[in-house]
Amino acid sequence: MSSRSIGRLVSISNGSIVGELFDDLGSYVNTSDGTRFVGEVGAYVTIRESSRTVIAEIVGVSDQALMGSGQLSRANNRRQVILGLLGEIVMGSFSFGVSKMPQIYSDISIISEADLRIMLEVDSSEEQVSVDSDGKPLTRLTQLEVGRSVVFPDYAVRVSIDRFFGGHFAVFGNTGAGKSNTVARLIQTIFSKEDYSARGARIIIIDSNGEYSKALSDITKVNRAIEVREFTVAGTGGDERFVIPVWALTPDDWAIMLHASEKTQLPLLRRAVGIARLFYGPNGNDTLKEHMVASAILGVLRSSDSTPSKADKSIAILSTFGSGVLAPRTIDAGKLRQWLNVDYGKFRDEGSAIAYLSSKLQPSLMDATGAKEPVPYTLEEFVQAVEFAVMYEGSVSTARIQEYTATLLTRLQSLAEGVGQDLLDKTTFTDLDSYLDDLLGTAQVVNIDISSVDDASGEVVTKVLAKLLLDHVKLRPAKAERPINLVVEEAHRYIKNEISYGAVGYDIFERLAKEGRKYGLLLGVSSQRPSELSKTVVSQCSNFIIHRVQNPDDLQYLSRMVPYVNRSIIERLTYLQTGTALVFGTAINLPTLTRIEAANPPTDSASAHISEKWYVE
Repeated sequence: MSSRSIGRLVSISNGSIVGELFDDLGSYVNTSDGTRFVGEVGAYVTIRESSRTVIAEIVGVSDQALMGSGQLSRANNRRQVILGLLGEIVMGSFSFGVSKMPQIYSDISIISEADLRIMLEVDSSEEQVSVDSDGKPLTRLTQLEVGRSVVFPDYAVRVSIDRFFGGHFAVFGNTGAGKSNTVARLIQTIFSKEDYSARGARIIIIDSNGEYSKALSDITKVNRAIEVREFTVAGTGGDERFVIPVWALTPDDWAIMLHASEKTQLPLLRRAVGIARLFYGPNGNDTLKEHMVASAILGVLRSSDSTPSKADKSIAILSTFGSGVLAPRTIDAGKLRQWLNVDYGKFRDEGSAIAYLSSKLQPSLMDATGAKEPVPYTLEEFVQAVEFAVMYEGSVSTARIQEYTATLLTRLQSLAEGVGQDLLDKTTFTDLDSYLDDLLGTAQVVNIDISSVDDASGEVVTKVLAKLLLDHVKLRPAKAERPINLVVEEAHRYIKNEISYGAVGYDIFERLAKEGRKYGLLLGVSSQRPSELSKTVVSQCSNFIIHRVQNPDDLQYLSRMVPYVNRSIIERLTYLQTGTALVFGTAINLPTLTRIEAANPPTDSASAHISEKWYVE
């Protein structure tokens, strides 16, 4: 028996493993590594075998009375510890999980300093890549410190940079538990290294509450090689205005923004985008305009409406599209009005009007509205293109097109009069790559403050930006050549657990979660209500930092959706201190209770000092 031995295994089953502590042990023992407490819940112990060392955590302690004893006393009772198996060390390397159960009556020992270092991987956070002119080694970070171990305060808790930021991650916890501080601290730590600094990083933050600007303000002072850009949707204060080019949006993007759900709405949006690209290009297609206007009026004239109604609708079409960019130059609106003038319930010359309009028809040209090349145009011009598309579809397909698209047109008009004025613009860019290259620029951190807009508008920003980024990285010549980490705060507002995907047939964040990793677009979600998040997105996350969670629905959700989480861990989450979190996933050897250091500068998310605000002079 070594000086570290504290007991032996007396019960082994699939449900639990029980050890019995030696009678002569006190509350602590002296080892070569210092004084260690015996039987402390949360402490690690080892069970050594010939070819491996099993690592276990003490998850419970009890006092077991001996058979036949009378009144309980220390001498007649044995302390027992309930163990949770964590992993095993084989040939100097730790692996999470065990290959087989340990043998009964095996010795239980307090973990050694050497085993602890192997588990926590404290010796390999950097790798040398070169030397400077003075022969000093230059190193690259391979692991990132996220805090200090609660059980072993002398040890830093580190995660593999490749596995943590090379996959999707999630940060959960109640409001005030420390989520924003954790995200801010991670970003500050990433850029604290000056030689071989993280100049290749591209981190975009969707700042839902406007609380990261303060925390990011000193990054460029600490490391001059790093650049931070600040955007706001409304362009308030000294920040740059964040805009999305109207012309860069695909029909799918518009369907996401406008919640297109009817079967006729997505085809209409495709038609409208094609029309806008053709009509607002440097050489607007007048022949196609003539065809569409003529077709629309002919559709009205051939309908079963009364003659006055037909006249009113035809004149309305001519009035709406008789001027501006969409006006066909060779259609004589004045001549048509004369022919379609109503005298005593009849058109003055309906035959001439129909013959004239029929001469302008060229149906084969409609195939051209599938043009792929983007053409810069404004939001107002796109609204006109949608109205034009509705007019045309009504003439060639169904007279009920107005009914089917009424909600779509209402949402589009509301968008154009609301957040669209601040968010959507023509811009000076001519293609999506140049727009995104400018957005990212040479900056390593891009913070987009959407706190000034409502949730519906914020959802537009996050979903459309995610879609643009995914399209962008999928078209890069080499996969994942320029990784982008998209971090979404208050993610439950935008990455919802929705059953209906609308006309597009998919949720952009679920597609990003499933496809983004291989293209280098990685998602980070921070939320106080994980149960309201998309199940697909949460299931695709590889790493988790979970602060205090007390809502029963959230706890139950986490127990079902998150790997490595067992009943004891779920129970522990309910009483974690502010700033303390459980860190686990593929980027760390084993779930570790971690105290996250305060971000410096802190985020602007502190609770209100009520007594100071109430009691004033």
